Amino acid sequence: MSKQATPATAPAAMKSGQDDVAALFHQLRTQNRLLKLVLGGVLTVGGALALMGARTPPISATFDEINVARINIVGADGGRSMVIAARGLLPEPVVDGKEIKSGRGPMPGMLFYNGVGDEVGGLIYDGKLDAKGKPSAGVHLSMDRFGGDQQLAVHHYEVNGHMETGLSVYDRGLHQDYDALYQQYQAAPAGPEKQALRQKWKDAGGEQTQRLFVGRTRGDSSALILADAAGRPRIMMTVSPRGEPALAFMDDKGNVIQSLPQAATAKQ
Repeated sequence: MSKQATPATAPAAMKSGQDDVAALFHQLRTQNRLLKLVLGGVLTVGGALALMGARTPPISATFDEINVARINIVGADGGRSMVIAARGLLPEPVVDGKEIKSGRGPMPGMLFYNGVGDEVGGLIYDGKLDAKGKPSAGVHLSMDRFGGDQQLAVHHYEVNGHMETGLSVYDRGLHQDYDALYQQYQAAPAGPEKQALRQKWKDAGGEQTQRLFVGRTRGDSSALILADAAGRPRIMMTVSPRGEPALAFMDDKGNVIQSLPQAATAKQ
């Protein structure tokens, strides 16, 4: 059998041409399906990459040293969680969502905030020498109640040659209960009405009272002092710099009604 190709007859050539066209259409359809699959895969991968980009984890960095005047640590909603600031850059206190004027502006420190953005405590400190070369300094770490002022503080103060170091527990009402009364008191002219507003402000819990102190007093004694709701000392247990122990019970006027030893007079 000869292996040389022979020309096809006309009908055979037409059939062959039709077969070629059919094969071409089949090939195009196959390529079209492949193209769709490829495009679908590209879009799927692209979408996944876009989502991954949108959920990129926070960038982490390590520093050996950083110099900065203020750091605001914020949550996902942008609200403050903590502020660390150099001298003069601490924000004003925030209670019930409102800023309150204070005298701590020049001090450096660190402040803490709760979930509604109110301040709940912090650490402030400062120190300098006065005109006589004596230190005027302090360190104060406090913890505040929700919607109110500090309830507990660890502190150290030096002023006019005296020093006090200790832990204190305080009483004070909610800011929302006494703030309006304080604003009225501030705006009122001097006179009986102003004094009446001050008393209402105090009755609403506006005045901070110290209920407990334990530490070293300005009189150089170590002491435990317990006070009533009005801030009046009622029990004082002290040890003087000379080593003299004393326990005193007092009435609401500050008079000693009983003491141990019997002749002891509690001195701060």
